[in-house]
Amino acid sequence: MIGRLGRADQWPRAYRPLRPGSLLVQLLFLVAAEVALYQSYSVHDARFHWATHFLVALIATALWQGIHLLVMGRPAPGQLVSIVVFHLWAMWPDLAFRAGEVHERWMDWAALGHVSAHYLPGGDDTWLVLALLAIGSYVLLLTAWLRARHMEAAAGLAPALGVAGRAVVRPQPPMTHNR
Repeated sequence: MIGRLGRADQWPRAYRPLRPGSLLVQLLFLVAAEVALYQSYSVHDARFHWATHFLVALIATALWQGIHLLVMGRPAPGQLVSIVVFHLWAMWPDLAFRAGEVHERWMDWAALGHVSAHYLPGGDDTWLVLALLAIGSYVLLLTAWLRARHMEAAAGLAPALGVAGRAVVRPQPPMTHNR
């Protein structure tokens, strides 16, 4: 008998961040927010800043999503909204600059390399390659997680933490000793 973790209602919770309706709403929000952020840079004729910070945000999102998936054993909520969150984090010094603040050295490390990100050899081309690699790695990790959950469901097992069928933690039935 499978214990409490094996109930059918545990599966929908794990898959909740991947529901198509939720992802569609997040995608619409992401597009609207990014169009607004892009336009905000046009005021200072600095649209190239948008691309750099957006690509850095994609990398940070892929890392965050991957770490969350590995540690928590399920996708993080806000799969697409987190891109906007990381993008705002990467560009907050520009928002402060518009409010009259000066870019200071500490802002660089506190805002995902806000200034130094623009000096990467290859510029946005390099950031694009790194972002594609990070996103591709997360997609492969998520695919392995989905495959592992499918194998567990097909075998009638309770959801477990882990990727590619290798459980970090798997609920075990109580042991009985015959003495």
